[in-house]
Amino acid sequence: MSVDELRAENESLRRAIFLLHRIAGLVESAVQFEHTCYALLTGVTAGVGLGLNRAMLFLVDPGDRSILKGSAAVGPEDGGEAERVWGEIEASAPDLEALFEAGLRQLESPGRLDRAVRATRVDTPGDSPVALALRRGMTVTRTGSDDLGGLLHLPTSICAPLRGRRAIHGVLYGDSCFTGESLDPARELVFGLLAANAGRAMESAMAYEQAAREAKTDSLTGLGNHGSLMSDMGAAARAALESGRAVALVMLDLDDFKNINDTLGHLAGDALLAEVSRRIGRILRHGDRAYRYGGDEFAVLLEETDGEEGLSIAERIVEEISTRPFDVGGNGHVCCTCSAGVASMPPEADGATLVAAADSALLGAKGEGKHRVRLSGRSLL
Repeated sequence: MSVDELRAENESLRRAIFLLHRIAGLVESAVQFEHTCYALLTGVTAGVGLGLNRAMLFLVDPGDRSILKGSAAVGPEDGGEAERVWGEIEASAPDLEALFEAGLRQLESPGRLDRAVRATRVDTPGDSPVALALRRGMTVTRTGSDDLGGLLHLPTSICAPLRGRRAIHGVLYGDSCFTGESLDPARELVFGLLAANAGRAMESAMAYEQAAREAKTDSLTGLGNHGSLMSDMGAAARAALESGRAVALVMLDLDDFKNINDTLGHLAGDALLAEVSRRIGRILRHGDRAYRYGGDEFAVLLEETDGEEGLSIAERIVEEISTRPFDVGGNGHVCCTCSAGVASMPPEADGATLVAAADSALLGAKGEGKHRVRLSGRSLL
């Protein structure tokens, strides 16, 4: 090898190491799982990144490890869009972080490539480069005979496993189907190292999101907990202020629930609470959210709903809970009724005011003889 060739190779390696550091930093700084995925895809495709035309993520199905599910993709839909996008990038000269932030704003409206990838399922025993990278546990380039129905570009393809600390979570795929250019050896090395780094980062993001969900979820019923309700109430109040639509809250309390715990035991009480949560879920509309407020008290948050609409939903929930016995396992079946308080607030009010009003209505319903539904200032059987 000549001196000039050696210098060129060293310079290529220097740029590759610098690029690996920048993209790895971007991936690790993204705490949310979807953002972590998008950070990786941006770094692989951007002109300020590895420069591949397209990148895709395929993740192992946790319910069936013989299947990889398409998870996300970044890249132009055709050659015309590719030239336009690359021209805009060249003209504005954004750095990697700015390009990533711009891309995040498009996550809610995925493009055609992203939708196609998300609809794709890959059999791991197959001969696509995605399946081969997973099975071999290593980076593969320009290999495999299955292009997944034309989705992949085999002549420029590169795939690497997303290796976490405990398992391989999926495969990172990239290609240059529009330019036809393959990666040089240094950038191929970076691609594989990025996939390994991203596998660990994605594992951390998944654990973080799981912990966050558990912190906001009641473990017995699977509903949101008290803290989750109060957080969502604040967001609902802000949304109501912007839309000018009211928000309603239903507070529900089981009648004489303590007697069930005292006579049949807490396991029977737990079984009843779990079934109550399921019955509440059958009544809810799309967008309604239920919570276990505490003990045997539940709450239902109804956005863009006034008091009369909230009253109707509360009546249906009370009927669903009260008209059929509950199976509590070895203790057979028990009947249980409940009471409800309903309140709605104008957009300028706040969440704490709504909770206080609904709770007051609930106390009024209980005081009138239980198995009642009360709307702020009004009582109905």
